[in-house]
Amino acid sequence: MALAEILKTIRKELNLTQELLARDLNISFSTLNRWENSRTVPSRLARMRLLDYCIKNGVSAEIVSELERAK
Repeated sequence: MALAEILKTIRKELNLTQELLARDLNISFSTLNRWENSRTVPSRLARMRLLDYCIKNGVSAEIVSELERAK
């Protein structure tokens, strides 16, 4: 699964808008939007923070696993 799809799935599972997820991750809405539209990719640190956020907020193990494998 592509990172853009994973991000959309995370938002859907947590019932969040891009704005709310961006705020929770302490990034700008435009940054998250670029990630979801495959215009840019998150840094390694940002991906680690996203993974930690998903684990803490109960995102399904399947999606967490996909996130760990995503490039």
